[in-house]
Amino acid sequence: MRIRKTLLGALSVCALASVLPAATASAQRTAQTSDAAGRTGLLLRVPSLGVYALRVTVTSTARRRSVIKLDIGRRVRDVATGGRSDRSEFSLKVTMRSRALLIGAADRDVTLRLLVSARRLRALDATEPPRATTSGASASVGSSASVGSSASATPAVTSGLATPVLAPAPASPVGAPGPPGDPASWNLVFDDEFSGSSLNTSLWSTGWYGSGITGPVNSEELECYDPAQVVESGGELDLNLIAKTETCGGETLPYASGLISTAGKFTYTYGYLEVKAWLPGTSTISDWPGIWTDGQSWPTDGELDVLEGLGGQACWHFHDPQGAPGGCAPAASYLGGWHTFGADWEPGSVTYYYDGVAVGTVTSGVTSAPMYIILDLAADNEYGGPLQAPATLRVAYVRLWQHPAT
Repeated sequence: MRIRKTLLGALSVCALASVLPAATASAQRTAQTSDAAGRTGLLLRVPSLGVYALRVTVTSTARRRSVIKLDIGRRVRDVATGGRSDRSEFSLKVTMRSRALLIGAADRDVTLRLLVSARRLRALDATEPPRATTSGASASVGSSASVGSSASATPAVTSGLATPVLAPAPASPVGAPGPPGDPASWNLVFDDEFSGSSLNTSLWSTGWYGSGITGPVNSEELECYDPAQVVESGGELDLNLIAKTETCGGETLPYASGLISTAGKFTYTYGYLEVKAWLPGTSTISDWPGIWTDGQSWPTDGELDVLEGLGGQACWHFHDPQGAPGGCAPAASYLGGWHTFGADWEPGSVTYYYDGVAVGTVTSGVTSAPMYIILDLAADNEYGGPLQAPATLRVAYVRLWQHPAT
């Protein structure tokens, strides 16, 4: 399971923020603070109870992409900073049933800066009674808080990587593989059935931005990506995670695994991407498998997570400069056999399909820049499921359809 690093009671720096009570006010007050030890936080105080729109910005000094734990009251979410962008911004609504809310961010290795602006949208109604709290530190986002929603007084907002939202398991029998809608409205433009004896290097490269053994995608990962752990045979592709000490990117890591991508060889804009895969794990998804696409300039050009094993669940998200809206489904429905994971990327929306059944749709922050395809199996102690090695992400095919040009 994910490990939550709570900041409650552990912050060395706090700040007070004043909030304008009027939903229609044109100005906003902001508060910010930083902590060289890698923790930062502020105590948001409001003049009256109600529903508030928050805008949160987290800035870090990380040179590599880093996923930061952000606590909002008793809720926790993950936001990505560093690498190609040193900041992450997102908006959300919270129901304030007390007059104080603790917001904090933490990362082991970098200096953080937290900036929050807020304004009141409306008062609590009769169905949202205030709740007594003993101190500001125990204030929490109300149970009716809506993350990633919009209100008439503010622009549409998007959340950061949310605490997993459970989706219903797909109905039985499952939907047919392939793109949704009329088959005649689609053309198959990319298809690798992995039916050879070695990886098709005209389509794929191994490793993350390099040749030979390369470093991981994120600083939380515990593996080097080794071409030896990418095996094509028997009509499938296997990405194998093993316990093996290797050196990559100037550090020594305890695991070796496989990653392939079409970076520099194939990109696409819009279409239905589908991967048939056998995920690692039994009762929950083990390790940190990923079926995803990425633009050349992250996060400006977007990142589309078709399937990401987070906390042992099957999750989907779309990363943009403001956050990563999405959700998760119980893993048990997608373990112990072959399953299809797809995403229909259209202008302004992405709809995710697991075993041919729509499980979620993202309509905010969807980018339009070309993306390349990535498959990987990572190891970590933070965000993936139970760490298991050896483990394998098995892939039967990768297919991409697009609508015919008109």
